[in-house]
Amino acid sequence: MSGNENAHKQRNATSLRIFEDDLSVDEFPTQTSFQAFPSTQTPSFFGSIDGMYLEDQATWIIPAIQLPGKASRPEEVPTEARTGSYALQLRHLVRRSGIYALSSLAIPLVSLLLAPFLTRQLSHDEYGSLAVMNIAIALVTCITQLGLWIAFLRAYTYDYTSRIERSGVLSTTLVLMLLSSLPASLALVLCAPWVTTFLLSSPLHSDYVSIAALVVLLQNLAVPGLAWMHAENRAALFTTASIANLLVNLSTTVILVGVWHMGVVGSLLGTACGYGLVVLCTLPLILLRAGLRVRIDIARGLLAFGIPTISSYVSLWVLQLADRFLLAHLRSLSETAIYTVAYTLGGVLSVLVLSPFSMAWGAMQFTVARRDDAKDIYRFVFRWYSLFLFFAAYALALAGIFVLDAFFPLPYHTAAAIIPIVTLSTLFYGIYNFFTLGMSIHKKNWLGVVLTALAALANIGLNLLFIPLYGSLGAALATLCAYGLLALLMYIVNQRIYPIPCGIGTFGVALAIGVALYIASTLFAQTQATGVAWGIHIGALCLYGGCLLLLGKWAGRNSKTGIHGNWRTLEHEDTSRAR
Repeated sequence: MSGNENAHKQRNATSLRIFEDDLSVDEFPTQTSFQAFPSTQTPSFFGSIDGMYLEDQATWIIPAIQLPGKASRPEEVPTEARTGSYALQLRHLVRRSGIYALSSLAIPLVSLLLAPFLTRQLSHDEYGSLAVMNIAIALVTCITQLGLWIAFLRAYTYDYTSRIERSGVLSTTLVLMLLSSLPASLALVLCAPWVTTFLLSSPLHSDYVSIAALVVLLQNLAVPGLAWMHAENRAALFTTASIANLLVNLSTTVILVGVWHMGVVGSLLGTACGYGLVVLCTLPLILLRAGLRVRIDIARGLLAFGIPTISSYVSLWVLQLADRFLLAHLRSLSETAIYTVAYTLGGVLSVLVLSPFSMAWGAMQFTVARRDDAKDIYRFVFRWYSLFLFFAAYALALAGIFVLDAFFPLPYHTAAAIIPIVTLSTLFYGIYNFFTLGMSIHKKNWLGVVLTALAALANIGLNLLFIPLYGSLGAALATLCAYGLLALLMYIVNQRIYPIPCGIGTFGVALAIGVALYIASTLFAQTQATGVAWGIHIGALCLYGGCLLLLGKWAGRNSKTGIHGNWRTLEHEDTSRAR
């Protein structure tokens, strides 16, 4: 292998390693949240968060991977970027990622539009049934996709370089997806009455499961085409397909549920139509480009890399979605519906804050790691990032409650108490993601798999304990405890393998102030008129923002090193070296 090919593969491997893709468990075909690593590494999934609850996420932010132009010609990188300017690298990352962000930002909009519409068109039990069907689809797809999305990206961009070999990867991926999805979907249809009884405690509505099987099939068949667009860096085409999927889903659901009153079946068919459009547009192109054949050596490599990631997906599913399944069985579908709405509104923090930060910081963190003062810079970033997270979580929790009161039916307003708990859970997941830094630098990504599995088991145990006692509030508390445990464990692990003097005391003080202000303002506002109550909440938010600002400055003055100066010199030093 020539030196150029080695260098090219190394660039691809590095890009795969540093760009985190945010992923939804139930809709993996249109998004990825697992980092890809060279063959000696274990794939990671730390970018995946429940910004909108997973069964509603159709497309996550997927930063472009630096690949050779049309799978054959390397992309020209500006000389300044090659010389290492941090600012130029960051701008390049943001520019490359921006067009993918368009499809991801459409998710919360579509979800927030559909949620109040569906809650008004469906009964509590129907909406709860829809939530359970969505999480079932999430589990089946994460198993039947066999980890082929991330395995395809690795094989297509790292293992194989020639056009013929890459066509073989594409066609083999399609064949494997067909062999996995068709039998699974057929089995769901044949066993629909039994599956319905297991999921909904009743053999009625077995048609829900039959339509869900169709969703699984179409969703999985969308994987090869979308993954190919991603690997080829066809950002505009990928984003167009993803947004078209969402728009067809939205419009079809409105017609089938709102006009034809098809209920849960109509909503599931809307999802199927969205994926059906993607399959209709991409499958003929794949067949023309690569045909329908399988190479045993490629198939063996894809499965060897992809199948081990299934346990990671399942752990993530348990952590993020199992609470709704348990809530439906231990309490009622009606309570599941209320909790689902709260989870939708409370998870917006991830889409608006966590995902953009991951996109911008994902590459920068590895560049900073080469500096002598890296840990000081990490401390500086963590301090202000965590303080901003607290302010954003407080503000978005209030915004979620406002949206709930303004746009959702009155019976769902009991979810107001759950929204801030879910938002705080999402904040802890963001903290967990930050502390995966040391694990990634030292290439110990298996630790994330272990810790997520532990948090998932804790989540199940706490749900079994809290749901019978407190219902949907208990499910939210279990989620909060599980995410808090996950963040704490990752912090402890990070401090063992890559200690960062991050000032955890400042974090604790900010958390305590926020909780105290929120509880106090909520109690005081309960006896006031609506306008006065919201004035109290907004005043408390402003006060909290001021406290966080003062806290951040105070913590900065107590730092032993001049982090501000170090951070400002990043661009100047590298620009000088470039010259």
